[in-house]
Amino acid sequence: MEKIKIKLDLRRHCIETEIKKQYNRRVSMGIKHGLTDVLEAEIQILKAALERFDFAKLRAHHRQLAGGADPCVFLRMGRDGMPDIELPPLTRPPVESS
Repeated sequence: MEKIKIKLDLRRHCIETEIKKQYNRRVSMGIKHGLTDVLEAEIQILKAALERFDFAKLRAHHRQLAGGADPCVFLRMGRDGMPDIELPPLTRPPVESS
């Protein structure tokens, strides 16, 4: 199976709220339309993140996960079977030369 990456929209809320919303949406889809392999894998990744992430610590250490920003953030299953967050590289303002 191909690697599954779930895009997280953090413009209006934090990572915890977004993962909960996406989890609930996918479970609802599975109930209404039946589970596919991809949908089941996405539900497993989202559930693992909800069970294992320390959201307060994530928000404190990575400001873009607190919401209100428009970074391109993805949730995926890491090689070790643990959920993993893919963050965009931090951009630094250009240094002015004298």
